[in-house]
Amino acid sequence: MTNIFPATDFLLEKRFYKEVVDNIPESMYPKSESDAYEVQRQIVSHLLFHNQSSVCGYKLACTNDSAKNALGVDGPFSGCMLSHSTYSNGRSLVAEDFVLRIVEQEFAFMLDQDVPFPGTPYTAETVKPFIGALIPAIEVVDHRYTDFTKVGKAALIADNAIHGVSILGERNNDWKHLDLSTCRTQLFVNDKLAANGSGENVLGNPLNAVSWITNHLQSRGIELKAGNFITTGTTCDVYLASAGDQIKADFGELGSVSTSFE
Repeated sequence: MTNIFPATDFLLEKRFYKEVVDNIPESMYPKSESDAYEVQRQIVSHLLFHNQSSVCGYKLACTNDSAKNALGVDGPFSGCMLSHSTYSNGRSLVAEDFVLRIVEQEFAFMLDQDVPFPGTPYTAETVKPFIGALIPAIEVVDHRYTDFTKVGKAALIADNAIHGVSILGERNNDWKHLDLSTCRTQLFVNDKLAANGSGENVLGNPLNAVSWITNHLQSRGIELKAGNFITTGTTCDVYLASAGDQIKADFGELGSVSTSFE
């Protein structure tokens, strides 16, 4: 498999050996977001081949203002969810499999129809009919940077939007009557409340995140398909987990999802 960008080999090597670096070397650093997404595409292709996996959905990053400000980026960006690293509720994770274990509580959705290319961009309301289930989710963000707040947006995009794994809870099909912006969330660590959040923290409403990523992917020629998952970004402050931690993300009437680190 030929890599157009040297950054692809650089980041793949750091992934496989769990090595930490300050940044992608300047000589390899993607010159644009378009280049960064091409590096991401090549990295994902290698991961799919190595793990006999498939793309099962897409993740959003920096839909929360606090995350956007912390990373110094101007707006959201996306990565790929992979079948070999997307797990069901209650999955136990091996702490040593990660360089970092940054836990995020997120609204996720599963599409029940293909989303066609439209004449005009999608909005929260026009994309809503293509969505089936709402799913409480936890994303574990992992990366290979000494300080990911200093590497720049292109470096984060290139490394598959620093996606680690996703844990998906039970599918809830009775949600479309709710105003998701007002839905409250709580993150518990070892049975103690660690953070409060809400749907409003996700671009004002998680459905805004779904429309954003739909339009973004379609601008890159990617069509969302029935069965794809979308995770929409953290609803609350993130938590840096350690071995032994028990994590629960509670979405009230919408359900909950849990994981742990061995």
